[in-house]
Amino acid sequence: MRQHHHKAIFLIIVFLSLQACFPAFAADQSCGEPAIDVAELILPPPKATSLETKAELQELRQLQRFRTAKKADYARADYQRTLDRFLDPIAIKLNDLPSSTTEFFKCVARLTEEKVQEAKAIFKRTRPYKLPHNGLRVLKTVGKDDSTSYPSGHAAYGMVTGLILSAMLPEKRDAIAKRIEDFGYSRLLSGVHFRSDVYAGQVSGAAVAAAFFSDATFRAAFEKAKVDLRKAAGY
Repeated sequence: MRQHHHKAIFLIIVFLSLQACFPAFAADQSCGEPAIDVAELILPPPKATSLETKAELQELRQLQRFRTAKKADYARADYQRTLDRFLDPIAIKLNDLPSSTTEFFKCVARLTEEKVQEAKAIFKRTRPYKLPHNGLRVLKTVGKDDSTSYPSGHAAYGMVTGLILSAMLPEKRDAIAKRIEDFGYSRLLSGVHFRSDVYAGQVSGAAVAAAFFSDATFRAAFEKAKVDLRKAAGY
């Protein structure tokens, strides 16, 4: 998969600098609560009739043109927003991970998705495969109730999960940074998001992760999960 490693590293730096910007926010969630409004942090997406959207759509057609069966299978697999799927391509195996740590990551994923959906409801960008005469063969079953496009929830998930994992496994930070980019790139290969959707999702994810780390409940849960995950990964 194509990588943009420098951008992932940049977003990790942004994430680290943002951690001090969000006040602690008490909540009942087992993984804390990211006190942040994603829609306030990102610019509105390009309009459907803009030159930028047309160029982004052309990029998706080009990616589709050179998409191999192997790449298609890989991108389809990345529809799974699970810890195992995120880690498998970078050969990080977890053995006997406690259910409490699995639930921790599921909680993070759920709350991240809630924040992204709030922004999607505001921006309401049409998915690329729903634009007239788009010419895309998307790697999914298109539904009437598909969520809107901006920002990408998968890209946000990949960023949040990757940043948390980087803090737990600093030995694997470079590989995780590449996987963050790779996970977002799969959305382009699938034809389900524009590049600006993916980038906005990654920026949103970095901010959500920073907001998580400002929360005392999250930090306590993180420290326990970190011990369990490092043991499961053989560290």
